[in-house]
Amino acid sequence: MKVIKHSTSRSQQHGAALVVSLMMLLVMTLIGITAMNTTVLEEKMAGNSRQRQLAFQSAEAALRSAEDWLFTNVTNVAAFETTFNGTPAELYWERKPRPGSTLRPITIDVYDHSAWAVGNSQEPATSVTSATDQQDPRYVIEYLGRSGEPPLDVNDPDPRPYAFRITSIGWGTDNTTTYVAQSTYRIAL
Repeated sequence: MKVIKHSTSRSQQHGAALVVSLMMLLVMTLIGITAMNTTVLEEKMAGNSRQRQLAFQSAEAALRSAEDWLFTNVTNVAAFETTFNGTPAELYWERKPRPGSTLRPITIDVYDHSAWAVGNSQEPATSVTSATDQQDPRYVIEYLGRSGEPPLDVNDPDPRPYAFRITSIGWGTDNTTTYVAQSTYRIAL
């Protein structure tokens, strides 16, 4: 019987194990870098989503505050006429004029977050933000006129509700993320 002997001397090895291990190390490094990039991107997306949600919630809270203000302060026609007489200009804007008055549009670009300031908009009476460095939301109320069809007989009382548009802006905690919200509010006086 003949015995076949395999030689395992160092002179016959060609470094295949080294090449294979380096290739595996390269693949694992690429997988790790890709995972890190994905994690960083997802973290940025989560942060941006959080900022947008904070801005949205802030703007919504300002809308509700303005609606509550209208509900509390505009309870009858006399209160409406006293309140919506053009002063203070930062809170009440008459969009649709009464007979004999002129159109007075909003003087700010509501989508320009730097345009909202004291003198052209109002902060809610109570703070609606929880972060100390977050800018407080602001709102403006516009009187749009009466809503619906007028009565057929001019001698009949006008039952149409008074319509208002409320526009608000809210900021995220970074004060660069903004959200503008609008609602229409009708009151039967």
